[in-house]
This record gives sequence, structure tokens and C-alpha cells, in this order.
Amino acid sequence: MCHVVLHFLRRVAIDRWRTYTPRMDGLSREQFIEEIVKYVPAKFPLVKLARSPSQSFALRINGADQPLEHLYRTVLLRPDEMRHQIERWIVELLRAAENAPEHGGSFEEIKDRILPMIVTDKEVEGRHHQTLTQPLVAGLHVAYAIDSDRSIAYIPHPQFAAWGVSRDDVHEVAISNLVARSESMAAQAAQDEEGNITLILFQTGDGYDASRVLLPTLHERLREHLGSPFAAAIPNRDILLCFRNDEETIGRVKGQVEEDYRKMPHQVSDKLLLVTADGLAPHS
Repeated sequence: MCHVVLHFLRRVAIDRWRTYTPRMDGLSREQFIEEIVKYVPAKFPLVKLARSPSQSFALRINGADQPLEHLYRTVLLRPDEMRHQIERWIVELLRAAENAPEHGGSFEEIKDRILPMIVTDKEVEGRHHQTLTQPLVAGLHVAYAIDSDRSIAYIPHPQFAAWGVSRDDVHEVAISNLVARSESMAAQAAQDEEGNITLILFQTGDGYDASRVLLPTLHERLREHLGSPFAAAIPNRDILLCFRNDEETIGRVKGQVEEDYRKMPHQVSDKLLLVTADGLAPHS
């Protein structure tokens, strides 16, 4: 990350973050499954769809189980766009299947599209157990995805083995691509009454905001504003919060991080991290 453009807000940036509060009432998970089961066959008659025999809140799409929690939370944000969101979800699944790594492609051919994604223990034990990952901190792992136009495909172990490269090689390429994608970013910055920056919010919407906590220059670039070490939170895939590691700021932010994690799609973690000169660590 070479350059960060900060937009300063006198009122705390968390106010803007709070505008994305889902409406959790009205549509149960069972009703949501019923809507998909009715709509998808009518719109996509060639798609094979059935209830997942192994997961309670998932559907089997063309032979693969697809969890519904992220889609459900997305729909709760904009219930009037439910059919559009379902249709977009199906199209992205079909595109991901078409662009899956097992369909071919050497490491050299696709390495420019490899990016890191942070996933949880639960995801690694579930549908990501066959994908290439490595531990990050307690409860979190780094997975590696091949980015396409509007979909991603995680790298499976057989494809990784066929490449004949090391896990470190893949990680290095993924971080390099993330750095290139993050060379110039806008961020929202909150100030206290004395004009000191207390919080910096990254929310580009490209799907890799949480992953940016892995940027090798994050500490170097932000320590002059937030002190060292500073705290970070990645409650969902599309947000990275960096803030001062002091009792007042953490007390103000932690509750909203936990709420965001409970309600928003693509949840990652409700735990705080510590960004140090030596890397990431769990926040005590």
C-alpha cells in the first residue's frame, strides 16, 4: 500500500458505518429457502437444485452444497431487491464453476489473479477444507482465491499440488497482487475533539477490505496517525477498521464490531486484532 487518502470527519466515522444495519425481521430462514426453491427453477431451468442433505441452511446447486447465510443477510439489507440478489447469486455460482481452477491453468497463467481471503476455523472445517489455506491467528486462516470478473474460486489442494510451487510462493503472489490493488485508497478518518485521528475505516467494496489487514505496510503507513501498536477489526469481508489501542476508543468500537459481525453478510470475526511492527496478533 503506497498511498492512503484520508477524508476527515469531525463526527466519528462509525456513524457512517452504522447506516448499514440490516432489517432482521419479516423473513425467516425457512421462508427464504422456500423463495429460492420457487424462483430459481423458473428463472434457471437447467440448474439442478435441491435441499442440502448435510447442512440445515444450504441448498445443493448442481451437485455442490452452497450455504445461504451470506445471501440471506444480504437480502435482509434490501428485501425489496430479493429476487435480483438471488439471481445475481446464481449467476456468480455458475461463473465460478466455469472458471474453477480444476478446469485448467498453470500457476504462471493465473498467478496475476490470485488474492488472499481471510476465512474462519468453521469455514476451513466446512466447505473450505479442500482449499489451500494457512493459519493467520487463532480462529482465522488465509485462503487463496482466483479472482474473475464477478466471482472467485478458491484454490483446491490438487491444483496446488499440480503447480509444483510452495505455499509461500502462492502467499507471496497473493500479497503482491493485493498491494497492487491497494496502491491508492480512500479512507474515512475519525478525529477526537483535539483533532487527533482515532479511527480509520477502509470500505472500498471490492471484496478484499478485510484482507487488507494483511498488507505488509499497513503498520508503517498508519502508525503515525494511530500510534503503535494499533488495533484492527474485520467483522465482515467488506470492512477494515483500524483504531487507537486505548481503552476509550476500544470501548466505543468493540460493541459495534460485534453487532456488525452478527448481522452483516460475509462475516469474518468479532474479535479484535493488534497490528504491530512484527505483524498481526490477537488483541488481549
